Amino acid sequence: MLLILCALAVLVNVSNRPTATSTPLRASFERSVQRSGASLPTLSSTVESPPPAANFSTLSRPGEPSPIADAGTVVLWHSWAGRDGDALAEILTDFLQKRPTMRVETLFVAYGDLAQAYTDAVMAGGGPDLILAPNWWLQELVAADVLLPLENRISAQERTQFIPAAIENLSLAGVLYGLPTNYELVALYYNKRLLDEKNLPRTTEDFIDLALASPSQGTGIYTNFYHLFWGIPAYGGRLFADDGRVILEQTSGAADFLRWLLRAQSTPGIFVDLDYGMLIDRFKKEEYAFFIDGPWSVGELREVFGADLGVSPLPAGPVGPARPWLSADGVFLNPATTAYQQELALMLARHMTNAESASLLAQIAGYLPARRDAVPGIDPLMAGFMRQGETAIPQPHYTEMNEVWGYAGDMIAKALSGAAPAEEAVLEAATLMNEANGK
Repeated sequence: MLLILCALAVLVNVSNRPTATSTPLRASFERSVQRSGASLPTLSSTVESPPPAANFSTLSRPGEPSPIADAGTVVLWHSWAGRDGDALAEILTDFLQKRPTMRVETLFVAYGDLAQAYTDAVMAGGGPDLILAPNWWLQELVAADVLLPLENRISAQERTQFIPAAIENLSLAGVLYGLPTNYELVALYYNKRLLDEKNLPRTTEDFIDLALASPSQGTGIYTNFYHLFWGIPAYGGRLFADDGRVILEQTSGAADFLRWLLRAQSTPGIFVDLDYGMLIDRFKKEEYAFFIDGPWSVGELREVFGADLGVSPLPAGPVGPARPWLSADGVFLNPATTAYQQELALMLARHMTNAESASLLAQIAGYLPARRDAVPGIDPLMAGFMRQGETAIPQPHYTEMNEVWGYAGDMIAKALSGAAPAEEAVLEAATLMNEANGK
Protein backbone atom coordinates (compact mmCIF):
# COMPACT_ATOMS: atom_id res chain seq x y z
CA MET A 1 0.00 0.00 0.00
CA LEU A 2 2.77 2.40 0.93
CA LEU A 3 4.64 1.82 -2.32
CA ILE A 4 1.47 2.51 -4.26
CA LEU A 5 0.90 5.75 -2.34
CA CYS A 6 4.42 6.88 -2.96
CA ALA A 7 4.12 6.17 -6.68
CA LEU A 8 0.84 8.04 -6.82
CA ALA A 9 2.29 11.02 -4.98
CA VAL A 10 3.78 12.39 -8.20
CA LEU A 11 0.46 12.17 -10.03
CA VAL A 12 -1.22 15.37 -8.92
CA ASN A 13 -4.69 16.67 -9.72
CA VAL A 14 -5.16 20.43 -9.80
CA SER A 15 -8.35 21.70 -8.14
CA ASN A 16 -9.56 24.95 -6.65
CA ARG A 17 -9.83 25.42 -2.93
CA PRO A 18 -13.41 24.71 -1.79
CA THR A 19 -15.74 27.66 -1.63
CA ALA A 20 -17.56 28.65 1.50
CA THR A 21 -20.94 27.96 -0.06
CA SER A 22 -20.12 24.39 -1.04
CA THR A 23 -18.26 23.56 2.16
CA PRO A 24 -19.31 25.98 4.90
CA LEU A 25 -17.88 23.75 7.61
CA ARG A 26 -14.54 22.91 6.04
CA ALA A 27 -12.87 23.80 9.32
CA SER A 28 -15.03 21.61 11.49
CA PHE A 29 -16.46 18.77 9.46
CA GLU A 30 -15.28 18.60 5.88
CA ARG A 31 -11.49 18.78 5.96
CA SER A 32 -11.60 15.50 4.02
CA VAL A 33 -11.87 17.60 0.85
CA GLN A 34 -8.69 16.72 -1.08
CA ARG A 35 -5.97 19.29 -1.14
CA SER A 36 -4.43 18.66 -4.51
CA GLY A 37 -2.35 20.70 -6.86
CA ALA A 38 1.24 21.38 -7.76
CA SER A 39 3.91 19.57 -5.78
CA LEU A 40 7.17 21.11 -4.61
CA PRO A 41 9.45 20.45 -7.58
CA THR A 42 12.56 22.21 -6.29
CA LEU A 43 12.55 20.54 -2.90
CA SER A 44 10.44 17.39 -3.19
CA SER A 45 11.82 13.97 -3.70
CA THR A 46 9.54 10.97 -4.00
CA VAL A 47 10.41 8.43 -1.33
CA GLU A 48 10.00 5.00 -2.90
CA SER A 49 10.21 3.35 0.51
CA PRO A 50 10.67 4.68 4.04
CA PRO A 51 14.34 5.62 4.47
CA PRO A 52 16.20 3.77 7.23
CA ALA A 53 16.90 5.84 10.31
CA ALA A 54 20.49 6.67 11.14
CA ASN A 55 21.88 4.28 13.72
CA PHE A 56 23.19 6.42 16.57
CA SER A 57 24.21 4.60 19.72
CA THR A 58 23.57 7.61 21.97
CA LEU A 59 19.83 7.85 22.57
CA SER A 60 18.16 10.23 24.97
CA ARG A 61 14.98 9.90 26.96
CA PRO A 62 12.47 12.77 26.99
CA GLY A 63 13.68 15.53 29.26
CA GLU A 64 17.35 14.54 28.95
CA PRO A 65 19.93 16.36 26.79
CA SER A 66 19.94 15.11 23.18
CA PRO A 67 22.81 14.97 20.70
CA ILE A 68 23.38 18.28 18.96
CA ALA A 69 21.75 18.00 15.56
CA ASP A 70 22.85 20.37 12.79
CA ALA A 71 23.31 18.25 9.66
CA GLY A 72 21.42 15.51 7.90
CA THR A 73 18.27 14.72 5.94
CA VAL A 74 14.73 15.18 7.23
CA VAL A 75 11.73 13.56 5.53
CA LEU A 76 8.36 15.36 5.66
CA TRP A 77 5.02 13.93 4.55
CA HIS A 78 2.15 16.32 3.85
CA SER A 79 -1.00 16.92 1.79
CA TRP A 80 -0.48 20.63 1.16
CA ALA A 81 -0.75 21.82 -2.42
CA GLY A 82 -1.93 24.83 -4.38
CA ARG A 83 -1.37 27.97 -2.30
CA ASP A 84 -0.66 25.75 0.72
CA GLY A 85 2.13 24.06 -1.23
CA ASP A 86 3.51 27.39 -2.40
CA ALA A 87 3.74 28.57 1.20
CA LEU A 88 5.39 25.32 2.27
CA ALA A 89 7.94 25.64 -0.52
CA GLU A 90 8.87 29.16 0.62
CA ILE A 91 9.15 28.02 4.24
CA LEU A 92 11.40 25.08 3.35
CA THR A 93 13.52 27.19 1.01
CA ASP A 94 14.14 29.63 3.84
CA PHE A 95 15.05 26.75 6.15
CA LEU A 96 17.60 25.35 3.70
CA GLN A 97 19.14 28.76 3.14
CA LYS A 98 19.65 29.14 6.87
CA ARG A 99 20.75 25.52 7.35
CA PRO A 100 22.98 24.67 4.35
CA THR A 101 24.09 21.41 5.97
CA MET A 102 20.50 20.14 5.99
CA ARG A 103 18.43 18.43 3.32
CA VAL A 104 14.63 18.13 3.29
CA GLU A 105 12.76 15.46 1.34
CA THR A 106 9.00 15.92 1.02
CA LEU A 107 6.31 13.51 -0.10
CA PHE A 108 2.80 14.62 -1.07
CA VAL A 109 0.15 12.08 -0.03
CA ALA A 110 -3.54 12.65 -0.73
CA TYR A 111 -5.32 13.98 2.35
CA GLY A 112 -7.65 10.99 2.59
CA ASP A 113 -4.69 8.55 2.60
CA LEU A 114 -2.14 10.41 4.68
CA ALA A 115 -3.13 9.32 8.19
CA GLN A 116 -3.32 5.62 7.37
CA ALA A 117 -0.16 5.62 5.26
CA TYR A 118 1.74 7.37 8.04
CA THR A 119 0.38 5.05 10.74
CA ASP A 120 1.24 1.92 8.74
CA ALA A 121 4.76 3.16 8.04
CA VAL A 122 5.54 4.12 11.64
CA MET A 123 4.13 0.89 13.05
CA ALA A 124 6.44 -0.95 10.65
CA GLY A 125 9.41 0.97 12.09
CA GLY A 126 9.78 3.47 9.25
CA GLY A 127 7.91 6.48 7.99
CA PRO A 128 8.91 10.13 7.69
CA ASP A 129 10.59 12.15 10.41
CA LEU A 130 7.60 14.46 10.68
CA ILE A 131 4.13 14.99 9.26
CA LEU A 132 1.85 17.98 8.63
CA ALA A 133 -1.63 17.04 9.82
CA PRO A 134 -4.89 18.42 11.25
CA ASN A 135 -5.83 18.06 14.90
CA TRP A 136 -8.74 15.79 13.86
CA TRP A 137 -6.39 12.82 13.68
CA LEU A 138 -4.73 13.43 17.05
CA GLN A 139 -6.76 10.99 19.12
CA GLU A 140 -6.40 8.13 16.66
CA LEU A 141 -2.68 8.72 16.07
CA VAL A 142 -1.97 8.87 19.79
CA ALA A 143 -3.96 5.69 20.35
CA ALA A 144 -1.85 4.00 17.66
CA ASP A 145 1.31 5.25 19.44
CA VAL A 146 2.70 6.87 16.28
CA LEU A 147 3.30 10.40 17.60
CA LEU A 148 6.27 11.56 19.65
CA PRO A 149 5.20 13.37 22.85
CA LEU A 150 6.68 16.87 22.97
CA GLU A 151 5.63 17.66 26.53
CA ASN A 152 9.22 17.68 27.86
CA ARG A 153 10.74 19.18 24.73
CA ILE A 154 8.73 22.39 24.38
CA SER A 155 9.11 24.80 27.30
CA ALA A 156 6.33 26.83 28.85
CA GLN A 157 7.98 29.98 27.50
CA GLU A 158 8.04 28.59 23.97
CA ARG A 159 4.33 27.72 24.19
CA THR A 160 3.40 31.30 25.02
CA GLN A 161 4.50 32.28 21.50
CA PHE A 162 1.39 30.60 20.09
CA ILE A 163 -2.31 31.45 20.27
CA PRO A 164 -3.21 29.65 23.54
CA ALA A 165 -6.07 27.58 22.10
CA ALA A 166 -3.93 26.55 19.10
CA ILE A 167 -1.19 24.97 21.20
CA GLU A 168 -3.78 23.41 23.53
CA ASN A 169 -5.61 21.97 20.54
CA LEU A 170 -2.59 19.77 19.79
CA SER A 171 -2.54 18.35 23.32
CA LEU A 172 -4.33 15.26 24.54
CA ALA A 173 -4.80 14.32 28.20
CA GLY A 174 -2.36 17.07 29.17
CA VAL A 175 0.40 15.92 26.80
CA LEU A 176 1.58 18.07 23.89
CA TYR A 177 2.09 16.21 20.61
CA GLY A 178 2.57 18.89 17.97
CA LEU A 179 3.44 22.48 17.14
CA PRO A 180 0.61 24.43 15.46
CA THR A 181 1.03 26.03 12.06
CA ASN A 182 -2.41 27.56 11.53
CA TYR A 183 -5.99 27.44 12.80
CA GLU A 184 -9.63 28.15 11.98
CA LEU A 185 -12.60 29.48 13.95
CA VAL A 186 -15.66 31.68 13.48
CA ALA A 187 -15.80 35.44 14.01
CA LEU A 188 -18.01 38.33 12.90
CA TYR A 189 -18.01 39.58 9.32
CA TYR A 190 -19.52 43.02 8.76
CA ASN A 191 -20.41 45.25 5.82
CA LYS A 192 -18.95 48.73 6.23
CA ARG A 193 -21.49 50.13 3.78
CA LEU A 194 -24.36 49.44 6.17
CA LEU A 195 -23.04 50.72 9.49
CA ASP A 196 -20.59 52.99 11.23
CA GLU A 197 -17.63 50.90 12.43
CA LYS A 198 -17.83 52.80 15.73
CA ASN A 199 -21.11 50.95 16.35
CA LEU A 200 -19.77 47.40 16.14
CA PRO A 201 -21.61 45.25 18.72
CA ARG A 202 -19.79 44.77 22.00
CA THR A 203 -22.44 42.52 23.58
CA THR A 204 -25.08 40.16 22.26
CA GLU A 205 -27.73 42.68 23.31
CA ASP A 206 -26.13 45.15 20.90
CA PHE A 207 -27.03 42.77 18.05
CA ILE A 208 -30.70 43.22 18.87
CA ASP A 209 -30.46 46.95 19.55
CA LEU A 210 -28.73 47.61 16.22
CA ALA A 211 -31.33 45.61 14.29
CA LEU A 212 -34.18 47.39 16.10
CA ALA A 213 -32.66 50.74 15.15
CA SER A 214 -32.41 49.61 11.52
CA PRO A 215 -33.07 46.13 10.05
CA SER A 216 -30.17 46.67 7.65
CA GLN A 217 -27.93 46.46 10.73
CA GLY A 218 -29.19 42.96 11.42
CA THR A 219 -27.31 39.66 11.50
CA GLY A 220 -27.23 36.28 9.78
CA ILE A 221 -26.78 33.51 12.39
CA TYR A 222 -26.14 29.96 11.17
CA THR A 223 -27.59 27.52 13.70
CA ASN A 224 -25.09 24.72 13.31
CA PHE A 225 -23.66 23.84 16.74
CA TYR A 226 -20.09 24.56 15.64
CA HIS A 227 -21.04 28.08 14.57
CA LEU A 228 -23.13 28.69 17.69
CA PHE A 229 -20.91 27.25 20.42
CA TRP A 230 -19.25 30.62 21.11
CA GLY A 231 -22.38 31.81 22.91
CA ILE A 232 -22.57 28.99 25.46
CA PRO A 233 -19.43 30.00 27.43
CA ALA A 234 -20.31 33.68 26.88
CA TYR A 235 -23.50 32.94 28.85
CA GLY A 236 -21.72 30.84 31.48
CA GLY A 237 -22.28 27.31 30.14
CA ARG A 238 -19.92 24.36 29.70
CA LEU A 239 -20.22 21.38 27.40
CA PHE A 240 -17.96 18.81 29.08
CA ALA A 241 -16.66 17.94 32.51
CA ASP A 242 -13.06 16.71 32.64
CA ASP A 243 -14.21 13.08 32.39
CA GLY A 244 -16.08 13.65 29.13
CA ARG A 245 -19.51 13.84 30.74
CA VAL A 246 -21.83 16.44 29.18
CA ILE A 247 -22.81 19.11 31.71
CA LEU A 248 -24.77 21.57 29.58
CA GLU A 249 -27.71 21.37 31.98
CA GLN A 250 -25.73 22.06 35.16
CA THR A 251 -25.80 25.84 34.65
CA SER A 252 -28.35 28.08 32.97
CA GLY A 253 -25.80 29.22 30.38
CA ALA A 254 -26.88 27.06 27.43
CA ALA A 255 -30.58 27.71 28.06
CA ASP A 256 -29.98 31.44 28.50
CA PHE A 257 -28.16 31.58 25.18
CA LEU A 258 -30.97 29.68 23.44
CA ARG A 259 -33.47 32.15 24.89
CA TRP A 260 -31.39 35.02 23.51
CA LEU A 261 -31.41 33.32 20.10
CA LEU A 262 -35.20 33.11 20.32
CA ARG A 263 -35.38 36.87 20.94
CA ALA A 264 -32.92 37.53 18.14
CA GLN A 265 -34.94 35.34 15.79
CA SER A 266 -38.05 37.45 16.39
CA THR A 267 -36.19 40.72 15.71
CA PRO A 268 -36.65 42.24 12.23
CA GLY A 269 -33.37 42.12 10.36
CA ILE A 270 -31.93 39.14 12.26
CA PHE A 271 -32.09 35.77 10.50
CA VAL A 272 -31.45 32.66 12.62
CA ASP A 273 -31.48 29.62 10.36
CA LEU A 274 -29.88 26.30 9.43
CA ASP A 275 -29.77 27.20 5.72
CA TYR A 276 -26.18 28.36 5.31
CA GLY A 277 -26.48 29.10 1.60
CA MET A 278 -29.48 31.36 2.15
CA LEU A 279 -27.76 33.26 4.96
CA ILE A 280 -24.53 33.99 3.12
CA ASP A 281 -26.51 34.92 -0.01
CA ARG A 282 -28.61 37.46 1.94
CA PHE A 283 -25.42 38.89 3.46
CA LYS A 284 -23.89 39.30 0.01
CA LYS A 285 -27.08 41.00 -1.16
CA GLU A 286 -26.64 43.49 1.72
CA GLU A 287 -29.87 42.59 3.48
CA TYR A 288 -28.06 42.76 6.83
CA ALA A 289 -24.73 44.06 8.06
CA PHE A 290 -23.35 41.08 10.02
CA PHE A 291 -22.65 37.41 9.34
CA ILE A 292 -21.01 34.86 11.64
CA ASP A 293 -18.62 32.57 9.77
CA GLY A 294 -15.01 31.49 9.41
CA PRO A 295 -11.97 32.40 7.28
CA TRP A 296 -12.96 29.87 4.61
CA SER A 297 -15.43 32.53 3.37
CA VAL A 298 -12.91 35.35 2.98
CA GLY A 299 -12.26 34.85 -0.74
CA GLU A 300 -15.93 34.62 -1.67
CA LEU A 301 -16.96 37.62 0.42
CA ARG A 302 -14.00 39.79 -0.56
CA GLU A 303 -15.02 39.43 -4.21
CA VAL A 304 -18.38 40.98 -3.32
CA PHE A 305 -17.41 43.69 -0.83
CA GLY A 306 -13.73 44.44 -1.47
CA ALA A 307 -12.40 46.92 1.07
CA ASP A 308 -15.89 47.32 2.57
CA LEU A 309 -15.66 43.90 4.23
CA GLY A 310 -14.55 43.79 7.87
CA VAL A 311 -13.97 41.13 10.54
CA SER A 312 -14.17 41.67 14.28
CA PRO A 313 -14.45 39.45 17.34
CA LEU A 314 -17.91 38.22 18.27
CA PRO A 315 -19.69 40.21 20.99
CA ALA A 316 -19.51 39.19 24.63
CA GLY A 317 -22.32 37.63 26.61
CA PRO A 318 -23.44 38.54 30.13
CA VAL A 319 -20.84 36.26 31.73
CA GLY A 320 -17.77 36.67 29.53
CA PRO A 321 -16.30 37.01 26.03
CA ALA A 322 -17.41 34.99 23.04
CA ARG A 323 -15.32 31.82 22.98
CA PRO A 324 -15.65 29.97 19.67
CA TRP A 325 -14.02 26.63 19.08
CA LEU A 326 -10.58 26.71 17.48
CA SER A 327 -9.17 23.86 15.39
CA ALA A 328 -5.51 23.78 14.41
CA ASP A 329 -3.18 22.10 11.93
CA GLY A 330 0.31 21.28 13.06
CA VAL A 331 3.61 19.46 12.74
CA PHE A 332 4.00 16.08 14.47
CA LEU A 333 7.11 13.93 14.96
CA ASN A 334 7.72 10.23 14.42
CA PRO A 335 8.58 8.32 17.64
CA ALA A 336 10.18 5.42 15.72
CA THR A 337 13.30 7.34 14.66
CA THR A 338 16.55 7.85 16.56
CA ALA A 339 17.12 10.66 19.00
CA TYR A 340 19.35 12.38 16.46
CA GLN A 341 16.67 12.29 13.76
CA GLN A 342 14.11 13.52 16.27
CA GLU A 343 16.30 16.54 17.02
CA LEU A 344 16.63 17.27 13.32
CA ALA A 345 12.88 16.95 12.91
CA LEU A 346 12.20 19.19 15.90
CA MET A 347 14.55 21.80 14.48
CA LEU A 348 12.56 21.80 11.23
CA ALA A 349 9.26 21.80 13.12
CA ARG A 350 10.34 24.86 15.08
CA HIS A 351 11.30 26.62 11.87
CA MET A 352 7.99 25.74 10.20
CA THR A 353 6.12 27.28 13.13
CA ASN A 354 8.25 30.33 13.86
CA ALA A 355 7.01 33.89 13.33
CA GLU A 356 8.58 34.27 9.89
CA SER A 357 7.13 31.00 8.58
CA ALA A 358 3.74 31.77 10.12
CA SER A 359 3.75 35.10 8.30
CA LEU A 360 4.55 33.40 4.99
CA LEU A 361 1.72 30.94 5.57
CA ALA A 362 -0.68 33.81 6.19
CA GLN A 363 0.46 35.90 3.23
CA ILE A 364 0.70 33.11 0.64
CA ALA A 365 -1.90 30.55 1.72
CA GLY A 366 -4.30 32.93 3.45
CA TYR A 367 -4.25 30.89 6.67
CA LEU A 368 -4.55 32.22 10.20
CA PRO A 369 -1.07 31.90 11.72
CA ALA A 370 -0.85 30.11 15.06
CA ARG A 371 2.09 32.27 16.17
CA ARG A 372 1.05 35.34 18.13
CA ASP A 373 4.00 37.33 16.78
CA ALA A 374 3.32 36.58 13.12
CA VAL A 375 2.98 39.55 10.81
CA PRO A 376 0.13 38.67 8.43
CA GLY A 377 0.78 41.67 6.23
CA ILE A 378 -1.75 44.45 5.95
CA ASP A 379 -4.84 42.24 5.68
CA PRO A 380 -7.29 43.56 8.30
CA LEU A 381 -9.57 40.53 7.86
CA MET A 382 -6.84 38.20 9.04
CA ALA A 383 -6.14 40.53 11.95
CA GLY A 384 -9.80 40.41 12.95
CA PHE A 385 -9.82 36.62 13.10
CA MET A 386 -6.55 36.65 15.05
CA ARG A 387 -8.11 38.93 17.66
CA GLN A 388 -10.92 36.42 18.01
CA GLY A 389 -8.36 33.66 18.41
CA GLU A 390 -7.16 35.17 21.67
CA THR A 391 -10.45 34.30 23.42
CA ALA A 392 -11.11 31.03 21.58
CA ILE A 393 -11.03 27.62 23.22
CA PRO A 394 -9.70 24.41 21.63
CA GLN A 395 -12.31 22.19 20.06
CA PRO A 396 -12.59 19.09 22.29
CA HIS A 397 -10.84 15.81 21.43
CA TYR A 398 -13.23 13.73 23.54
CA THR A 399 -14.56 10.63 21.76
CA GLU A 400 -17.86 11.67 23.36
CA MET A 401 -18.06 14.46 20.74
CA ASN A 402 -19.33 11.89 18.25
CA GLU A 403 -22.65 11.81 20.10
CA VAL A 404 -22.85 15.57 20.61
CA TRP A 405 -23.50 16.85 17.09
CA GLY A 406 -26.85 15.22 16.41
CA TYR A 407 -28.38 15.80 19.82
CA ALA A 408 -27.07 19.38 19.95
CA GLY A 409 -28.70 20.05 16.60
CA ASP A 410 -32.00 18.67 17.92
CA MET A 411 -31.67 20.83 21.04
CA ILE A 412 -31.25 23.99 18.99
CA ALA A 413 -34.08 23.12 16.62
CA LYS A 414 -36.53 22.35 19.43
CA ALA A 415 -35.71 25.52 21.35
CA LEU A 416 -35.93 27.80 18.31
CA SER A 417 -39.10 26.23 16.94
CA GLY A 418 -40.87 26.41 20.29
CA ALA A 419 -41.26 22.64 20.42
CA ALA A 420 -39.73 22.68 23.91
CA PRO A 421 -38.70 25.35 26.44
CA ALA A 422 -34.97 26.07 26.38
CA GLU A 423 -34.28 24.39 29.75
CA GLU A 424 -36.17 21.26 28.71
CA ALA A 425 -34.35 21.07 25.37
CA VAL A 426 -30.97 21.40 27.09
CA LEU A 427 -31.77 18.80 29.76
CA GLU A 428 -33.04 16.31 27.19
CA ALA A 429 -30.00 16.77 24.96
CA ALA A 430 -27.50 16.43 27.82
CA THR A 431 -29.27 13.31 29.09
CA LEU A 432 -29.33 11.67 25.66
CA MET A 433 -25.67 12.55 24.98
CA ASN A 434 -24.55 11.00 28.27
CA GLU A 435 -26.72 7.92 27.78
CA ALA A 436 -25.28 7.41 24.29
CA ASN A 437 -21.76 7.75 25.73
CA GLY A 438 -22.45 5.47 28.69
CA LYS A 439 -21.93 8.28 31.19
